[in-house]
Amino acid sequence: MIQVIEGQSPLILCLPHSGTDVPKAVFKRLNATGRLQADVAWRLERVFDIRDELDATMIGSTISRYVIDLDKDPATPVGAAFDPALALCPATTLDGKRLYQDQEEPGPTEIEQRTLLFFSPFHKALGAQIDRLLRSHSDVIVIDCQSMRSHIKGVRDEELPLVNIGSANGTSCDPDLRNLLVGSFKGLEDYSVGVDDFIQGGFITRTYGQPGRGIHVLSLLLAQRAYLRHESPPFEPDKGKLARLKTVLLDSMSRLVDWTGVSSKARETASTSKSGPARTEDAADETEDGRDGMAEAPAATRDSEGGTGAPAEPLLVAE
Repeated sequence: MIQVIEGQSPLILCLPHSGTDVPKAVFKRLNATGRLQADVAWRLERVFDIRDELDATMIGSTISRYVIDLDKDPATPVGAAFDPALALCPATTLDGKRLYQDQEEPGPTEIEQRTLLFFSPFHKALGAQIDRLLRSHSDVIVIDCQSMRSHIKGVRDEELPLVNIGSANGTSCDPDLRNLLVGSFKGLEDYSVGVDDFIQGGFITRTYGQPGRGIHVLSLLLAQRAYLRHESPPFEPDKGKLARLKTVLLDSMSRLVDWTGVSSKARETASTSKSGPARTEDAADETEDGRDGMAEAPAATRDSEGGTGAPAEPLLVAE
């Protein structure tokens, strides 16, 4: 359900919208539109299978965003189900079409179950990976990888830029890092770029982005025309487009990884010039310990004992 492939570089590729699994108890209540799952980030895992070259960590979920949107605030009211911009467990597509048969939308109890079963484990895993990498790197970069159709009626009148970058208006990462990512796409033929415009970053970007603590989070939303032959079933990748996009992304992500090394050295130089000799071993240990738990999972996903995870009996998916 939660898929984690660990790497040792300071880069995490997070794919919250690539899953297509829908529990049978939910699937039988969806209408034809819901079963189509047009808003899934189709084939995006094929785009980011560059993780080996980057030694990056990849985390994703097999669960469809129509079951629960892992990039939305878990405190969102149930009444927001018909607002695709806010819905945790959406009742409509991004362009406002109903997903469920009449009177079959999830209620408060079911939404709570879905949160415990799917949302909490995902964010617990993401927080754990950030903490793991912070023990060996001064900076960790999380890329919230997403994709969507180029044209969605009622969402955006004009065509979506090919590449869309969100940084919560520059607050979720070091400004130099955002500029570096934007610059990696500038000048490329046919690659239009939007920055903190159509997207500014969802729950993941806003919650985990803490550049002062060395946690830099950016949303990277790709228009699906960048790698799909058609933005409709069967959502088949275009081999030529896919190969070019992977080459571009490999260059972009490599620059980000390189930045963490340069940034770390710059801080060490500045610290040495201000403080004199390097810190003692005891001080180093104290600093290292202080990093533990830095990327704690969102409060709304923790249980009454302070942990995270699914309930003992997954009622929603019981057959």
